[in-house]
Amino acid sequence: MNINGIPELENNFSGDISPYAEEIQKVTIEWAKEFNILQKDNSKKYEKQNIGYLASRVQPYDSFQDVRITSDFLLLTCMLDDYSDKVKNPKEFKEYSRKIINVLKNIDHYEEDPFINGWHNWWERARKGTPIEWQNRIIHSINKCFESIVWEIENEFKNYVPNIENYIEKRQHSGSVYICFDLVERGDATFVTTNVRNKNFEELITSANKIANWTNDILSLKKEIDNGEIHNLVISVQKENDCTIEEALLNVKKLTIEEIKKYSLLKNKLHENNKPFNSNIIKYISRVENAIRANYEWSLTTKRF
Repeated sequence: MNINGIPELENNFSGDISPYAEEIQKVTIEWAKEFNILQKDNSKKYEKQNIGYLASRVQPYDSFQDVRITSDFLLLTCMLDDYSDKVKNPKEFKEYSRKIINVLKNIDHYEEDPFINGWHNWWERARKGTPIEWQNRIIHSINKCFESIVWEIENEFKNYVPNIENYIEKRQHSGSVYICFDLVERGDATFVTTNVRNKNFEELITSANKIANWTNDILSLKKEIDNGEIHNLVISVQKENDCTIEEALLNVKKLTIEEIKKYSLLKNKLHENNKPFNSNIIKYISRVENAIRANYEWSLTTKRF
């Protein structure tokens, strides 16, 4: 099974890395240890995943604190994803993730739980100085992510490989990509308000999300097959098309390349119709593209896969 890079993505999405990357990685791990989120038995595992370097690629030109907020979030969500693999039933994850949403909505704090307390600390820093509209949007994104993880857990218990259409729909949310797009919007305060998020804008962001998630599926495929996991676009394509895994992988690579071409057309269309001119839309698109390339570069090298 030949899983290499994707030249078409490299040619269309530029990237960079923050000069704070090494320090971001260090501070996120130290923060997690301080809040007893990480202990001796699991700290090395997450240190090796270089999550701070992912955040530093997602926001290569932002302030130390802005990048750190994204890095801390990515650690929390990776740990929650790993927890979802160990739960006894979907209800257990649903109830636990609901507590996190309650923290974000300031309904309760659950201070006795170090992990949820870490979410509270992260949110207090992340929401500071941001518009209520943005706060509501990222909470919605996080909630949709949790709902999709519950769906994945239900499938795992049934050993049910979802069909292509359902998988693509749910994958939009399960991978935290929309949340990262919200966080890059927060960086440098490039907020794009609801009133300018028209159909062209939403189509572009949906396409960007697909590219990031499908790329991740391609690059994490070997690990997921080795672990007996079922949630990967390649695996859904293999089952639905009744083909070999190699044929399915080639199919998904082609789908990804076609989506990259579609993204370019949508981007040109959005630029042409950006009237009256809104500079935040242009800045935001550039930041989303950094996030796509960041996900790609990190997926190539991380020890998480």
